[in-house]
Amino acid sequence: MTTTITGREPRLATGMIEQGKQRLSLRRLGTMLNILPPHAVALDAVKEMLRSEEFFVRYNAAKLLSKRADRDARLIMEDALKTGQPRTRASVARHIHHFTWFSAEPLIRIALKDSDSRVREAVVYALCDMHDLNAYQLLEQTLETEEDNVLDAAAFGLRETQDKAALPVLKRVLQAQDPDVRIKALEALGMSGIREAIPMVRATMFDPEPSVKYAATLSLLELSGEGWLDELAGMIGRTTGETLEQVLRAFFHATNYLKINVAKSKSADVLLDAIETALLDESPRVRKAAAWPLAWMRHERTPILLKKTYRLETDSEVKAHIVRLSAALLSAASDEILEDALQSKDPLVKHEADKAMTERERLGAKAFTYREDGYEGQAFKRSHLTGRLD
Repeated sequence: MTTTITGREPRLATGMIEQGKQRLSLRRLGTMLNILPPHAVALDAVKEMLRSEEFFVRYNAAKLLSKRADRDARLIMEDALKTGQPRTRASVARHIHHFTWFSAEPLIRIALKDSDSRVREAVVYALCDMHDLNAYQLLEQTLETEEDNVLDAAAFGLRETQDKAALPVLKRVLQAQDPDVRIKALEALGMSGIREAIPMVRATMFDPEPSVKYAATLSLLELSGEGWLDELAGMIGRTTGETLEQVLRAFFHATNYLKINVAKSKSADVLLDAIETALLDESPRVRKAAAWPLAWMRHERTPILLKKTYRLETDSEVKAHIVRLSAALLSAASDEILEDALQSKDPLVKHEADKAMTERERLGAKAFTYREDGYEGQAFKRSHLTGRLD
């Protein structure tokens, strides 16, 4: 008798067969730590995770400990601040703010003395998140001798503050060497709405960096609104060159996104006098910047000034710029300027006029009718200016 083996016969398994299990990646582990309850993970495991090479594991392990905010968690974090690698110390320092000030202060002072600026930067973020007078006072003292990247952390950490107690901290940040850090501090002050910040913002109008003056002008208009227009007119009248260009651009941008109707303000005439003076500046860029508010403002004097400026301008680029603006912003002077520009012997000026007329024919006359409420179609704010300053 012969037996045929098919291979389908039952047999004993040679090993355990496990189904439904998946390999847990470090990134997934980090995500799990972010959603698990603070007491659902063993402290010994969290202690090891603080030293992981994966950022999300370290970061969320420190976050989990800070949510526990008990004695055992504090001891683990203290040990990590004293013995961990810089990346571990930075992750821990970033999450100290969930503890009470009494529990957190010793940890904060350890982190503030760290030799690695990334750790000090992280604890500055944590101090900002505490929203506590003690934290602000310690920040003010600490930032006196700090590097710009640490000052930058304070500017970013306080970007949404409305707490007057934070003003001394931002005043210190305004002394940073890097103008970009000073600008971030001005942005935070402008958005804060704290009127007590006005003197320190006004002082930055003397900053040697023109881009800082631009940011300061935005912030002053955010803080003071129409009430600062008289002083702004005086500033426009007594400055020149690149500084004047930045101030004019900021004036145009801020009054638009803040919806300040300059034409109907008490300062309209004095501002127009100042802008008329700016149109005599030797810099073509300044004259271009001055043309924006003239083309935009609905005031009886603006069409007259814009036509005069166009007529007297000798620089081809500036003249073409006025043609483009008057048409695009629907100035009352646009028809007269376009009519002249279409006959111009300057190829650049005529090219802009031809483009404007082609666009009018394409869209029809209705699209080029000015509406007083047209701005309501789309909200605009300061952040939209990023990369759009020309």
